[in-house]
Amino acid sequence: MKEHKEVSALLQQAKQERRCCYGTSDAQRRALKRRLHAGELVSPYKNLYADRTLWNTMTREQQSLQVIRALSAIHPQWVFAGLSAACVYGLQHNYSLHDGTVHIASKSGIGGGDEARLNRIYINRIPTRKHNGILLTTPARTLLDCAAFPFPQALPIYDSALRKSLTTIEEVQSLMIQSVCDEVSVTKLLKYADPLSENGGESLMRGQITELSFGIPLLQVQFMNPDNPAMSYRVDFCWKLADGRIIVAEYDGMAKYADISNKNRPHFVKTVRLRRLSVRFPRHEAIPRENRTLRTRPSEGRLDNLLTTEWYLKNGDIPPETPRAE
Repeated sequence: MKEHKEVSALLQQAKQERRCCYGTSDAQRRALKRRLHAGELVSPYKNLYADRTLWNTMTREQQSLQVIRALSAIHPQWVFAGLSAACVYGLQHNYSLHDGTVHIASKSGIGGGDEARLNRIYINRIPTRKHNGILLTTPARTLLDCAAFPFPQALPIYDSALRKSLTTIEEVQSLMIQSVCDEVSVTKLLKYADPLSENGGESLMRGQITELSFGIPLLQVQFMNPDNPAMSYRVDFCWKLADGRIIVAEYDGMAKYADISNKNRPHFVKTVRLRRLSVRFPRHEAIPRENRTLRTRPSEGRLDNLLTTEWYLKNGDIPPETPRAE
C-alpha cells in the first residue's frame, strides 16, 4: 500500500513513546483502518493500532502496556486497576493472565458504550497513585483486586509488591477491612506472601505447593560451601525434616549453576553441584526443578511426579519450623 505520511508519522511517534497509535482526525482514523484491513496493522483495542510485525515481537505484558499507555494519553482521567495496574507497577505475574482486557476503577457500573475489552472494577472511593505518568489504583488496592485470580497466579503479584516495597501487609489488611473485596482470598494471600521469593516462577511454584498442602518451604536458605566459604550455596526452597534430613529444591537452577560457555553441559553442571551439596551434607536431598516442566494448573499426581517420588512431605515428617499449608 502507498505510504501515508501522516500515518507513518503517527506510528513512529507511538513507537518512540512505547504505546499504540491512534488517529486524532477522521482522515487519520480512516487511513489507519485501511492499513488494518490490508494486514499491515493490528488493532488490540477500539481505535488503537500497532505495526503487525513489531506487535508480534512483544510479550503479552508488553502488548498490554502499549494499550494502557495509549488509553492513558486519550483518557488521562482513567484510573487503571487490577492486572492493568500490576503491569504498570512492574509486578511479576504469569503472562497467561492477559486476554486483551483493560481494567479500570470506576464509581459507576458498565457503560452502554464501553468497548468489549474494557472491564470496570467498581470502587466507591478510589485510592490513586501516579506511576510513570499513568494514574493507577494504589498498590494495596491493586492487590485486593488481583486476589480475584486463582491463588497460585495471584501469589507472584503479592510477593512482587512486597519485594519492591510498594506496600505492606498491614496496609493491605487495613484497606481490605474498609473495602468491598474477596476477604477470604486476600487473607490467604497475605498469609503466604513472602518478599524473599525472587521471581514470579518461584512464587507460582510455591503457590502450587501450598494448594496441594505440601509443607511450606523456607526460602533462599544458604549453606556453607566447604570448598569456598566465601561463596555459599543458596537454594530456592528448603524443608527441614523432623529426623534431621534437609530437602532442597530449585525452580530455575540453570542460571545459578550452568556453564553457559558449553551449551551441552548446563544440566550436568547444575546436577553435579547439587549432588556435591548432598555428598558434603549426607542427610540433604537435592531436587533440581526445571521451569519448562512447571505446569500452570497441574493435577496433584502430575506435580508429585514432577517433584519426584522422593518428596514425601505431604502426610507428615514435617517439623515445627516447617509449617504445613492450610
